[in-house]
Amino acid sequence: MRLLMPYSGIVKGVLGMLARHELSANQRKPHIRQLIYVALPCALLLALANYLQSGYPLPGMIVAVTALLMLGTAFFLSSQEKLLAMAESLLLLFALLASVTLGLLGGIAGSGILWIYAFPFLALWLKGQRQGAQWSLVWLLAMAFSMLAGSSIFPFAYAYDEKFLLQASVALLFYTGIALAYNFSRSQLEEKLYVSEQGIQAKTRDYMAKLEQAAYQDGVTGLPNRLRLLDILGREISAAQERGHTLLVAHIRLKKMFETANIIGTDASDKLIRNIAATMTATVGSRGIFARIRRDEFVCIYRKHSEDISATEIIKDVLAFRLEYKINDYAIHIDHTIGVASFPSHAVDAETLLRKAAQAMLQAQFANQGLAFYDERLDQQFSRQQLLFAQLHEALQKGGLSLHYQGLIDLQSGAVIGAEALARWIDPVSGPIAPSEFIPIAEKSGLIKPFTLWVMREAFAQLARWRAEGLDLFVSINLSSRSILDNQLVDDLRDLLKEFNLPAEYVVLELTEASFADSPETALQTILSLHKLGFRQSIDDFGTGYSSLSYLKNLKIDELKIDQSFMRSMATDASSRAIVQSTIQLAHNLNLKVVAEGIENAKTEQQLKEMGCDLAQGYYYCKPMPADVFNQWARSWQINRRAVLSA
Repeated sequence: MRLLMPYSGIVKGVLGMLARHELSANQRKPHIRQLIYVALPCALLLALANYLQSGYPLPGMIVAVTALLMLGTAFFLSSQEKLLAMAESLLLLFALLASVTLGLLGGIAGSGILWIYAFPFLALWLKGQRQGAQWSLVWLLAMAFSMLAGSSIFPFAYAYDEKFLLQASVALLFYTGIALAYNFSRSQLEEKLYVSEQGIQAKTRDYMAKLEQAAYQDGVTGLPNRLRLLDILGREISAAQERGHTLLVAHIRLKKMFETANIIGTDASDKLIRNIAATMTATVGSRGIFARIRRDEFVCIYRKHSEDISATEIIKDVLAFRLEYKINDYAIHIDHTIGVASFPSHAVDAETLLRKAAQAMLQAQFANQGLAFYDERLDQQFSRQQLLFAQLHEALQKGGLSLHYQGLIDLQSGAVIGAEALARWIDPVSGPIAPSEFIPIAEKSGLIKPFTLWVMREAFAQLARWRAEGLDLFVSINLSSRSILDNQLVDDLRDLLKEFNLPAEYVVLELTEASFADSPETALQTILSLHKLGFRQSIDDFGTGYSSLSYLKNLKIDELKIDQSFMRSMATDASSRAIVQSTIQLAHNLNLKVVAEGIENAKTEQQLKEMGCDLAQGYYYCKPMPADVFNQWARSWQINRRAVLSA
């Protein structure tokens, strides 16, 4: 019995006992008209053959008339889905009527035998396995009746001989079985294809779900990403507007994550980020929604329902995370900077609110603070910086900058012995822009390298012209801390010396104390390399930093330049005079010259002379001026000095 069980499903399928082999309306609809297109001409051809064949004119006429009536009607009914079943029934009734007519009137003994076996294939094609098998059974019974019992009941029925009846009966059963088996195989194949298609669709849906998840979700933490955050924040803003509530958006940047990731590795870094995300979300709880928008940046949307609690208290209390972990035996502490913007005070749409929170974070970062709220004045300043960056980039490309020169005076002889090159910028739209504004922009934006190269080239070219004209001066050029860390600086200066055929000692490179803060070893190596080339080097704004004294004994520098803030107060402030005096003595003890900048009156000049200061510059002597004007001033100064000496 068990051996027969695997075959029971096949038997049931062949006999049409499995409901899943039924055809849907969408599958049946195209079949009907296809069958009409085939059945109508075939039926008419069959009718003609029977009509012309001797002894069978009546079956031919009946088949022709019923074909035109029933098949034509079925054709029009098939245009409407709700009438499909009626159209199918008309098709099958015509086939059944034609078969019985041929059977009763002897047509199957003639040309009808060629067409009669199409019925089970027709039924199964239209109705599917189960209903097709039922129609085929009705057809077999009707054919058996028309051939076996017809002649005994109806006098006009054709009387078949026993040999033909046996052959015809076997043929009917055989072709019906073939039709059932074939259709069952086709149904099974379609079912497998359907299952396969469903599997492919399931995989596709799963793949699309993963793509959607990747598009809207951070892959490491599972938090929403920036794209998803915009949608969430938009909904939160709408809800807050309806309820009259406010929202706080906190933009959080983790400090030194790049350096930490390089130390602990990628996998450990991902683990650290997951731990940080867990800490922050647990701290805020349901009061806020977190998203990770970049590797080291998170955003928290915080719903602020009570006006009794200030935003500052909320942020300090809720977002004062303790980000301390132990990852792979590394004890890690992560600091963070937070910028906060609020709805509706600072913005009423998601994109602007996020941008202003990010701007507040940058404001906190620049001010070296842990927390900052959005400040519109600083935002305007940021916008101006962005505008000036674009304008400065264009000015560097199109020659919109110029160099002015301010004289350096030997305090003992009174002679002009050098000039400091100072960049000036007059923008066609914004007008004059102070160096104190555009130089920091160049340093922060990455334009400092092309800017410095332009300054050096212009200053070297002017120095070469002065020397060719017999004006014996040196030129002093300011270098930013970023320039000192540029590994191309030494090569650039070496190339400029060759290009303009200048001795390096006629160029003084002014460095700031900040040059040694971030990478002192790199800065020291650069300074030593420049010293070997023969350049004179000066520490600019000396006295305003904190690190220079520890490097003076090792640096190959030639002079110190005392910051002008001490000059302004030296006449009235004993402390400033003491600092200047001690700086001059310190420099001379180290065999360094001293330059005082910002001299604005004769009294300050006289005090510096008495202290033994070497060089001075300031408005007392001249303002920064274009090269051609400076040329005239320097020559005039030298003539006047000689006149004074000869008198």
